[in-house]
Amino acid sequence: MVNAPRPHQPRRAWLRPSPRVAALALALPLAACAPPATLRSEAAPAASTPPPSVSWAEYREAKAATSAMVPDVEAATPKPGQSYDLPALVDLALQTHPETRQSWAEAKAAAARVDKQRSAWYPMLTALAFGQYFKTSIPIPESALVSHGYGSFAGLELAWTLFDFGRREALVDASLQRLDAAQFALTRKHQQIAYRVATSFFSYQAMLAKVNAAQQTFAAAETNAAAVKAKLQRGFATRPDLLLAIQEQAKANYDLQDARGSVTQIRAELAANIGISPAQTIQMTDLSQVALPDKLAASVENIVDDALAQRPDLMAQLAELRAREAEVKKARAEFWPKLSVKGNVGNQYWGDVHTRPASRQNYAADDLVGSAMLNLEWKLFDGFERSSAVREAEAKQQASQAEVESLRLAIMRDIWQAYADTKTALEKREFALALLRAAEESFAATQESYNHGFSTVIELLSAQKDLARARYTEIDSRAGLLKSAAALVYAAGGRNAGE
Repeated sequence: MVNAPRPHQPRRAWLRPSPRVAALALALPLAACAPPATLRSEAAPAASTPPPSVSWAEYREAKAATSAMVPDVEAATPKPGQSYDLPALVDLALQTHPETRQSWAEAKAAAARVDKQRSAWYPMLTALAFGQYFKTSIPIPESALVSHGYGSFAGLELAWTLFDFGRREALVDASLQRLDAAQFALTRKHQQIAYRVATSFFSYQAMLAKVNAAQQTFAAAETNAAAVKAKLQRGFATRPDLLLAIQEQAKANYDLQDARGSVTQIRAELAANIGISPAQTIQMTDLSQVALPDKLAASVENIVDDALAQRPDLMAQLAELRAREAEVKKARAEFWPKLSVKGNVGNQYWGDVHTRPASRQNYAADDLVGSAMLNLEWKLFDGFERSSAVREAEAKQQASQAEVESLRLAIMRDIWQAYADTKTALEKREFALALLRAAEESFAATQESYNHGFSTVIELLSAQKDLARARYTEIDSRAGLLKSAAALVYAAGGRNAGE
């Protein structure tokens, strides 16, 4: 029984929910909180150095030409005057970062490969045309009959594989599975970009908060130095006390400038994760008033179960495993025959045909010719090539199975680590807040006591240092909680693990 060719099936959607939406869903739980603030954001070459094969200017010109032909290649740019929160930054990164366009192009290539493999179910129609000059010799008694002249043929040839024991079906199935893998990889790439933007955004906001804390510490150091100077003028302090206060003031100023320099570095990292130039100005909203999560909503076992059911990279690896299984089926099908039909039809022309010995006239012919045949092709021996191909396909399948298991273990490890880090960060956050309240009260009391002459300058400066450390500890605890929560959401594949 001959299998009828399969009808063209609709392309398996990658018309499922957009990976960009999935990445934004990953970003939204991370936007539950964030630290302050709104901020706008040469030696000569050696003589022997060869010139580059492609200059940057040439690359930009080529990219501009490509973008003109393919309009959707051009990335988005930050809008002047718009204030971006974390979801808006993630959305901008998904439109801007070249890695998203790379993953999207790979998904489109995988979809094209599906259509390419499906084309094997259809007949192949080929147009043929050729012309020739011929000369033939047929032996006859005591001589030879020689003819020469011109000939031509123009027509159509049809070739159609009717049955191949599952070769085409296996190739189509493998390409469909790899299309699924490309879609899942695209989703995971978007989640990865969202995670990188979130962590760098939290680091940037935390550094802005440290700048604010350093300004407060510097202002307090100035106030203390002024108080010591006033006491020195009245004879209630010594010059070493003043020098010590000035020293702490200089140290506070140094810490302030260091924090400001770190802001520039982290802003450059954030811009790189978004996919824009650090020179571009971007305004970000102040999310410092949004409450932080105060507990974990689910157990680690539930998060692991959900992650193993939805992590896009695990789904992609499973799709690759199924593609390898289809390749094994295709390799085994090569041991069986193929049945196909072939035929051609066209016009054949012979003209100005001469013979020797010469006849009374030249010959010419113009005929419609054609042929049809049913072909059975069965390779009986190939030097064990097919057996080796089966073993290779089975080994690749086993390797893919091992990769799935390895990724499953890595996911479980990452979630347990991120869960433990988040739980620890929640506890550290409580102690950091208690430490900051105690340091603020201690500094205020020590400052008042010093002003009334009951405390020494050493005690005052020590309380000032403790308050500065407590401020930085509170900021670090907030940033640590945000980053660990983001890591847990990312490890879980987008699940909101905190509330």
